[in-house]
Amino acid sequence: MSSRIRSRISGRLFPAAGRMKYAAVVALLALAAGCGGIRKLERTDPEVNLNLPSRPQSEMERERIADSLARNRTSPERIVTYRKQDGTLLYFAPTTLDSLTGEQMISFEIEQITVTASSRRNVAERNGWINLEFLVTVPAELQDKKWRLLLEPRLLKGPDTLALDPLVVSGDRFRRLQSRQYARYGDYVGRIVDSTDYFRAFGDRRAFVRRLEQIEAQRNKYAEYEARLSAMTVEEALTDPDVGMFGRREYRRLLGDLQRYVRRMDRLIARRTLYRRSTAGKYDYLEDYFAPRYRYAGQPLAAPGGVVYTRVAGVYPDGEEQRREAFFQGVADSLADVRERGAGKERVRDYDILSRAVEERMRYTGLGDERLTGIILQLGDSSRNESYRLRRDYLASQLEGLSRVDTLELMRRYCDRSRIDRNRRLDERKDAVFTRRVRFPYVEGARLDTVIYLPDKIRYRYVDRIQADEHTARLYLCLAGRVHDFADREYVLKRSDTLTFSVASMTAFVDETPRYVQRIVTRDAEANARFYFVFPKGKSRLEEDRPENRSQIEAVRTLTRALMTDPVFIIDSITLRATSSPEGSWRVNDRLARERASAVKEVLVSEFRVLYDSLRIASGYTLDERGNTVRSEAAEQLPDLPDLLHTAWLAEDWSRLGNLIEADTVLDERERLLEIIRTVGDPDLRERRIRSRFPKAYAYMLSTLYPKMRAVDFRFNLHRRGMKQDTVYTTELDSVYMRGRELLRKRNYEQALDMLRPYEDRNTALAYMSLGYDAAAARILRGLPGQDKDAAANYLLAILAGRQGDEQVAVQYYLRSVELEPRLRFRGNLDPEISHLIRKYQLFSDE
Repeated sequence: MSSRIRSRISGRLFPAAGRMKYAAVVALLALAAGCGGIRKLERTDPEVNLNLPSRPQSEMERERIADSLARNRTSPERIVTYRKQDGTLLYFAPTTLDSLTGEQMISFEIEQITVTASSRRNVAERNGWINLEFLVTVPAELQDKKWRLLLEPRLLKGPDTLALDPLVVSGDRFRRLQSRQYARYGDYVGRIVDSTDYFRAFGDRRAFVRRLEQIEAQRNKYAEYEARLSAMTVEEALTDPDVGMFGRREYRRLLGDLQRYVRRMDRLIARRTLYRRSTAGKYDYLEDYFAPRYRYAGQPLAAPGGVVYTRVAGVYPDGEEQRREAFFQGVADSLADVRERGAGKERVRDYDILSRAVEERMRYTGLGDERLTGIILQLGDSSRNESYRLRRDYLASQLEGLSRVDTLELMRRYCDRSRIDRNRRLDERKDAVFTRRVRFPYVEGARLDTVIYLPDKIRYRYVDRIQADEHTARLYLCLAGRVHDFADREYVLKRSDTLTFSVASMTAFVDETPRYVQRIVTRDAEANARFYFVFPKGKSRLEEDRPENRSQIEAVRTLTRALMTDPVFIIDSITLRATSSPEGSWRVNDRLARERASAVKEVLVSEFRVLYDSLRIASGYTLDERGNTVRSEAAEQLPDLPDLLHTAWLAEDWSRLGNLIEADTVLDERERLLEIIRTVGDPDLRERRIRSRFPKAYAYMLSTLYPKMRAVDFRFNLHRRGMKQDTVYTTELDSVYMRGRELLRKRNYEQALDMLRPYEDRNTALAYMSLGYDAAAARILRGLPGQDKDAAANYLLAILAGRQGDEQVAVQYYLRSVELEPRLRFRGNLDPEISHLIRKYQLFSDE
């Protein structure tokens, strides 16, 4: 058997050793029968023909649309006229081919003409896409009822190979075999239950319904309890049988414990309160010797004079005994009150009475009980209110939980997990079962999947769209194929001839002219600086010996020296302006600012005289025609700085103060302070209002902001050495434009348009055209300078007019472009908008 015929029969296994011989015979017969057909292919070696249609369908459709647009614009069609540069007037009329004589005849309709196909074709890229059309011819020798023919078009695009949608031609018996295999696989898949149907297949519906009924009953019960509890007071809800905090029996038991404690304490108090004679103490000689003694849990009741008290009739020896007697009498009275409020003789159901009685006996006797204390806390007002709130929250949470029951989760809970696991195992083996049961799967994504019953020649017009990029200038297409039979043998077809598509795009008209950034070099310039000199309060004399002023003078000297020795600029003038802060009278501040400016100038004149004498520049610096700085003999000498120094002053710089206030983060009254500055015109009144209305803010401004206003501003007016006026230099390439042009060349039209849109030149128009924005492209091309002398612009306008159906204008633009650039005559055959016009009007038939 030939190497181009592949078989997998030898790889199969037979489970029973006794059947090996029989299976081998069957396999050999099947192999022999199958090899007969496969060998027939090798003997005849048929091929699938791959060629190009005589006329692309997309081109014929475009011509039909163009004719329709032309008829709508001008009906009936007119003869196209064109005047050459030498004045010659040409006439062109639409023609057609006489079917009898073969001659071209003037007509108003076009008949499609079929020509012989070739292996090369020029195709046009439009709107970023390339339409590919080719014919696939399958001979009858490659068709059989027991075969499947798989054809795979492959497109070579630069370094990449793209697999286009395959074509499938199956015999009817082969397709029936596929259907039986898929049916067997469908039987297996039918046993697999989808996860959304688990409950229907594996769920206990009765238990699920019972659980739902229970949840509904609980929801109704808690809703009723919540309504009842909301209608009750705290006291009513305390012992309610359904929603109460306590049961009635438990509540009575707690109150009984409180009352039993009261009775026990009353008996204890009565038993331990004694009046008896005592022979001890310093008053033994007196007539009556009675002393009340109280013993509770080993704690004596302390009183004035100790634990023994003597009550004497008549006059007391001193005031101390009166105090002791009053205390003793108070103890006796309190005992009587406690007994009276004890409620120990009859059963009491009022918690307030019992709780007060218990608390009084605990305080009187000192005999506490933690359990009773807990009962009192548990039954107190705060505890009852908190318990009432917690009860309501509990009912609300229960209702919310019952209302948010996840039915899907509940359904999963009532599903048989073992059956679900068994179903999952079936699903996991699904791919393996498919491979075992379906030997010939359907081809996914096939462009054509047809079944033949009688072999015959098949012709299929294949149309596809390829997105344009930097590798689509030339495309190569070939066809690979395989034949499968029942025995899973494979015959590999010889690869077809290669079709070549030369893609004509608008990138051939990219304008390669370099574009530069226009950079204007100005002659004049300005340098500004601010310095802070310290003057005595209310004085204008500048004390040069102060360290602060000395450092500022040195800073002015350093800056001036740097500007004087700058190789590019030279000083024209220096203006110093002194300002003062707003405190005090405006007239005084105006005089101080003027005098301080003069004082600073007087000091700087001497400083600048020394600086001028120490600097002598023998040569200067100029700019050449390219904008580069070069050294040459000085055309301008160093200016005399003392003569260039001018003074100005500003009494109170309120605009500066407003900026400082607006930028400050400490002042809370910024808006009101700024309002006063904006609305009050008199500077003295303005300053007084701020001081009187906002004293704290004024104090802060006086210490922090006002010192920043006592400054001297310097403005140095400069000009470039050797320059008489501003100069424009264009030696720097526009990187954004160059990047956009590169993207356009790589056919990345959207990004290219984003970068080229502001330039409004031919490349911008090309980006618009490539994306289908024809109106914008035509507007830009018609507005280009010298458009009538630009062959490329006229050719592009011809394409745009052809797209819009204006054939007369399109022909005129095209002929004009050919007249300017004769090579564009041949380019017209590549673009469908132009080639249609060339054929229709026989533009170059006389040459």
